[in-house]
Amino acid sequence: MSTLRERVGHAIRHQRKLRNWCQEELATLTGRSIEMINRLERGRIAPSIETLEKLEEVFQVPAGEFFGLGAPTDDPQRDDGLMRLIRMVAKLNPEDIEWINDLVAVALARKQRSST
Repeated sequence: MSTLRERVGHAIRHQRKLRNWCQEELATLTGRSIEMINRLERGRIAPSIETLEKLEEVFQVPAGEFFGLGAPTDDPQRDDGLMRLIRMVAKLNPEDIEWINDLVAVALARKQRSST
């Protein structure tokens, strides 16, 4: 089981990669060193409140996203299923989470192609 620091680091890396930014770009945007960004993403250090606020600002996502706490939706039934899924996946190690992410991406791409 991964530590909270590792899960937060994985979430930071995920948000960075979604934007196709390198660690240097994130370091510049947050005013942090590349070494610090690297250590955060690897779960070697925990972000300070100030760093979380800066990441929240730069990524434009609530800080809860780094802890697996997304914003609730308007549909309570969707929230229940989504929260069950999040709880299951949150228990996995970072490599398994990446595998699940890749699997979902393939499934959604196939679904999208069949819808058109």
